Amino acid sequence: MFKVKYGDDYLTDYVRFIKVNRGVASESELLLEENSGDGTNVLKSRRKVKEIPMTFHVIDGLDVNVVREKLGSIISTNVIKQLTFSDTPNIYYEATLTGAIEYTDDGFFADGGFTLLVPKGYAESVDTKVLNNDNSGGENGTIINNADHSVSVLINNNGTLPIYPTIKVTPTSETGYLAFVGQNGILEIGNPDEADTTTAKSQKLVCDFKTKSDFETNFVPDTSWTTSWPTNLDGMPLNSTIAWKDDGIRIGAMAQSSLWNAGVLRYEVPKDDLGNYVKDWHANFNTLYIQKNLEQCGRFQIHFADENKQPLACFEIYKGGVGENASLNFWRIGGDKKLKHFKNHTFSATTGKPDKNGSPLFAASHGGQAIVKQGNKISFYWRAMAETYLMDDVPASTKLAYVYVVIGKRRYYQMVADTSLRSFKLMNLNNEYTVDIPNKYQPEDEVKVDMEKSKITVNDLGANSDYITGSEFFSIPPGASQRLDIVYSNFTTSPPKVEIKWKERIL
Repeated sequence: MFKVKYGDDYLTDYVRFIKVNRGVASESELLLEENSGDGTNVLKSRRKVKEIPMTFHVIDGLDVNVVREKLGSIISTNVIKQLTFSDTPNIYYEATLTGAIEYTDDGFFADGGFTLLVPKGYAESVDTKVLNNDNSGGENGTIINNADHSVSVLINNNGTLPIYPTIKVTPTSETGYLAFVGQNGILEIGNPDEADTTTAKSQKLVCDFKTKSDFETNFVPDTSWTTSWPTNLDGMPLNSTIAWKDDGIRIGAMAQSSLWNAGVLRYEVPKDDLGNYVKDWHANFNTLYIQKNLEQCGRFQIHFADENKQPLACFEIYKGGVGENASLNFWRIGGDKKLKHFKNHTFSATTGKPDKNGSPLFAASHGGQAIVKQGNKISFYWRAMAETYLMDDVPASTKLAYVYVVIGKRRYYQMVADTSLRSFKLMNLNNEYTVDIPNKYQPEDEVKVDMEKSKITVNDLGANSDYITGSEFFSIPPGASQRLDIVYSNFTTSPPKVEIKWKERIL
């Protein structure tokens, strides 16, 4: 039995259609240009709306008045509804009433007719066709991942008109650019010149040692160095041991053979991403230096040295005998590659304070010190103020390769009870490294292109600003294995997942 459904209602529940004129195709409208000779040129062709006239007879036995009202409520509306016919169940028209509904009755029997207008001029498939990686090779087409990670899609368009698909691309690796290449056009989005990496300079944390494991792994004994660099005093024999104890690096087994006896630990600074030692740096370290009685004394040094193990700078805390005061000494490199005295500051070895009103700079809750090298300048920090000098006859490119911790005890004297290096942190201030650029389209992003609506979205957000001027939204011709190529940035390492949806269109 022939049935006609309009919206949610079956018109054939009320009438028997006598004639339905669906025609072969909708009319074309041509824009013509006269030739100077014979004939004309077709400049443009446009498909006009389609009209479907229908005549009917009300089913015998039904109340013609009830049917009249029912048909009016179903058909006489401004809303576009789906129109389907039982002899072509897989397609539908989007239609609305045009003109009047003719209806003639004698109280018992009725006939009539009406015309439905199809604004698009064609029918569409009821089901949405879907082609993706999971059903590739089936009735809708095939998706091919090429060796260069581009994707070729062969679409089976079984309609009689071109389709305007919605294409969803889900990258599996970063890309900054996508191009969709079809027979009828090319659409480009993103930036074809976007790179995946660049070289940058920035600060980089080299180390941040706070625990026993940190120090024991990285600060190791240096048996090749037998005497510390001299300052205003002779170098100390490195005949003793220092190691982690309780809260940091402290004295261990100390010899008594010389006036001063010391131990040393060495840290080799890791090279940067380009294989170089650190040129510009910021060292921050936490030192504890508090005596328990006035008879205690001791020396604490941190030396910063270049690739040839020549000193660049030295931070020293010194207390040489009985008394209250200790001194913080800054030592700098000279033209003869020997340490020269730069600055001196006095503080209380009992409280760690520089004066009675100051903060305890070397007490348990404080102790933060810093040295910074930038170019040929080295700055020591004292009470948050920089004291800077220029390295004489030393190139600005001189690099930091080694850090030495030296702790010395004076013979026959007690060691300053709380002498400890509790943390050490080093920043590279001018690290050159390769930077991964977060590209425009990330893995698992959903990039959608609606060819019909000329709309681009990324993760459901409008992205038509990604459109590259000069490219165009396009259609896929009717026929089997219609090719669509998807290409992207040349640094992309794996093909994206692809899903294409469309409605077939039939004249």
